[in-house]
Amino acid sequence: MMLAVPGLCDASSRDRVLSIDIFRGLTIFTMVFVNDVGKLREIPPWMRHARPGTDAMTFVDLVFPAFLFIVGMSIPFALGRRLSSGQSPLRVAAHVVVRTLALLIVGVFMVNMPRFDPGAAGMSKALWVLLVYLSVILVWNVYPRRQGGGHRLFIALRLAGAAGLGILAAVYRGTEANGTTWMQTSWWGILGLIGWAYLVTCITYSVFRRQTAGLVGALALLVAMWIGDKAGAFTLLGERLHMPGVMAHIRNYVWLGGHIGAHSAVAVAGVIVASLFLDGSPAATPRKRIVWILVFAGMLFAGGFLLRPLYGISKNDATPTWCLYSAGLSCLIYVVLYWLVDLHGRTAWAFFLRPAGANPLLAYILPDVVYSLLAVAGVTYHRTHWNAGATAVVRSLVFALAVVALTGLLGRLRVRLHV
Repeated sequence: MMLAVPGLCDASSRDRVLSIDIFRGLTIFTMVFVNDVGKLREIPPWMRHARPGTDAMTFVDLVFPAFLFIVGMSIPFALGRRLSSGQSPLRVAAHVVVRTLALLIVGVFMVNMPRFDPGAAGMSKALWVLLVYLSVILVWNVYPRRQGGGHRLFIALRLAGAAGLGILAAVYRGTEANGTTWMQTSWWGILGLIGWAYLVTCITYSVFRRQTAGLVGALALLVAMWIGDKAGAFTLLGERLHMPGVMAHIRNYVWLGGHIGAHSAVAVAGVIVASLFLDGSPAATPRKRIVWILVFAGMLFAGGFLLRPLYGISKNDATPTWCLYSAGLSCLIYVVLYWLVDLHGRTAWAFFLRPAGANPLLAYILPDVVYSLLAVAGVTYHRTHWNAGATAVVRSLVFALAVVALTGLLGRLRVRLHV
């Protein structure tokens, strides 16, 4: 999340754990690849999300929770630095809330893009999407710190971006079964889901800080809340409080049928792993740190295995087994990266991941920017060529590499997003 969600980019250089930066870059690169290849034809099933209703997950289903895990790993460093620098808890809370709102706003725009109706809105979908992302860049770009005219120019650019988002929201019209509609919240989009999970995880960390037992208990409670939701706990609570309508709205638009608890559980798992790097941790040496992470991963796998007969594995439903298996796999991937990068200094292989790790929000939105630009320019070659089978996989891999390279180029031109 630099990033649309907090990352080690918030921490000082002495706090940085390089393997986390590389893990972030690897996850974003993979996300760009699977998002692109998933739109093409004749792709092996294991390169797509598992079909809804099946008790299964593919490596594609691991990408989003891996990013949530990294969000969690970043929080102890980012919030810890702010608190230790003397910032008041109220100021830190305001920082967290503002970031959450920014992610929700961008998420709402993104989730409404597929429903856009060019005829009703009076402009092409590609142009509307392109203008949305350009406005997002204007608002959340990290501008140089200058005084005088330069500073006023940057403020003007932010205001222009905010005005652009307001105008684009006003002209938006979408198509649904009951007719033309305005923008709606729905499921908030990937960035919105990250925003909710970030908020819940920050609150959890602020309460327990370095109390590992409390963090583990919070993870278990978040999973239990998903289970309770499926068993009708929110409905029952609404009846007991004589507020069934209010609780139904909270469940549908905030809790999202337990998804926020499930996603936050994955992020809290990342917090637990990152806590092993802080002063006073029981894992005082790299070897102990690896052992603790592996033991924790084993516990996550065991919990997922025990719950699988009840709910199965499903990314769409955010089942406990999917969450716990994803967090466990993220632990294993991270251990390998930590051993390779931080303990043995093998970093040269990851050179191509650095732009995505340093500027992940830009890398995430660039594919839509590129394809929207092509559509506005009337270029359709990519729709009819290299879009099926093995050639499509190669095309998506090259495209992902190109997006990361473009992210690096734009970063050197000082286009770096940070909400």
